[in-house]
Amino acid sequence: MSGGACIYDVDDISPVVLDIGSYSVRAGYAGCEVPSFDIPSHVGVREVIQSTTDNTVDSLNDTKKAQKEYFIDTTKLIVPRQETDVVSFLKDGMIEDWDIFEEMMDYVTNKCLMCDPKEHPLLFSEPPWNTREKREKLMELAFEKYEFPAVYLMKNAVLTLFASGRSSGLVLDCGATHTSAVPVHDGYVISSNVVTQPIGGDTIVDQCRLCLEKQGIELVPNYKIKEKQEVGENEKPVWTLKPNLPTVRKSFDDYFVKRIVEDFAHSTLQLCDTPIDVDFVDKLPASSYGFPCGFRKDFHSERAKIPESLFDLKYLHSGLDVPAPSATLMNVSDIAAAACGMCENEIRSQMYSNVYVSGGTSLIMGFPERLNHDLALRCPPVVKLRVAWAPTVAERRYGAWIGGSIVACQPSFFQYWVSKAEYKEIGRSAAEKRCT
Repeated sequence: MSGGACIYDVDDISPVVLDIGSYSVRAGYAGCEVPSFDIPSHVGVREVIQSTTDNTVDSLNDTKKAQKEYFIDTTKLIVPRQETDVVSFLKDGMIEDWDIFEEMMDYVTNKCLMCDPKEHPLLFSEPPWNTREKREKLMELAFEKYEFPAVYLMKNAVLTLFASGRSSGLVLDCGATHTSAVPVHDGYVISSNVVTQPIGGDTIVDQCRLCLEKQGIELVPNYKIKEKQEVGENEKPVWTLKPNLPTVRKSFDDYFVKRIVEDFAHSTLQLCDTPIDVDFVDKLPASSYGFPCGFRKDFHSERAKIPESLFDLKYLHSGLDVPAPSATLMNVSDIAAAACGMCENEIRSQMYSNVYVSGGTSLIMGFPERLNHDLALRCPPVVKLRVAWAPTVAERRYGAWIGGSIVACQPSFFQYWVSKAEYKEIGRSAAEKRCT
């Protein structure tokens, strides 16, 4: 970080902290008692058809950009509507659709925080692999459109470590779309040693869906159900379809089916402390799960076999009842070991002794313990291995936002903000020159 003059009175401002993840957007004021807001990162999008006064479609100016209507936050997203797609503005953890992102920013500032951006600095978390182009565009948007007085971009792995009271260590973040191992030394990400793979929560969701489909279990989203009757275990569900439901897009239905599978995964799956043994898995206590339509079933060995695919890729299957392609994938333990192994000898032992687990997928029961077992087999015998994780669900999922809230309200941090005056002098390149 490069220093600069402090231009704010710490007591007069409340910095805004914005952390964007694959599941949700977390926004709030740093160091304030006002609660933060958790908004789904998926948004409903529908094109608005322009009509003339005689109710005919206006075909003039067909080359103009189509107007769109956006449905943001849970209360609006869950309403079934015709011609509405549910999409995310993220791809690989980075902002891809800037139009949707601006709508999200408008909603956060106007509806959630109800603040004037001109009066609050903005701390924005970003993945370690964020591109220069996207970083500069984000800073330009923050200063030019929203006119924040100061902005700073900070790596989410660094913020996660700060939330745990550390400044160095290996952050293993197992999220929805990917798992990454990020070495952090004295508050700086060692970018050349970051390892990331497209395996995570979505992988588990896909495996769960295949398992449920194989057992003939129908996944009925809540928005379709008017009422249901209580039935016995494994009995056919009895439920009534809501009347006058509009015909929804496939993306809308898929989104809410996925939410059912995600809840099933977090409620029933459990990882073993060691690679699974066939005899042990068969004796694993059953876990009962009730689906929204009223169907209830006990699940046995699949509880352990499905999440095992995160640590042993031979359990990763495709929809054709054959192993899924895994030649180019690394499992979670290999990801962490590879990142540590690429570090210089002087800090390698420090990485192994400060492995910090975060991300929503790490909430699967037994995940940290299994990672500890597998890494113990990979790390050098002279190195003391220590795997740590946050004690609560909120701290595990929102570690980056919590760390940002702590950092942004520290008086010493105010010398690092990129001020609006500095942005006007340097331009978009301030993102690369100041935010390291």
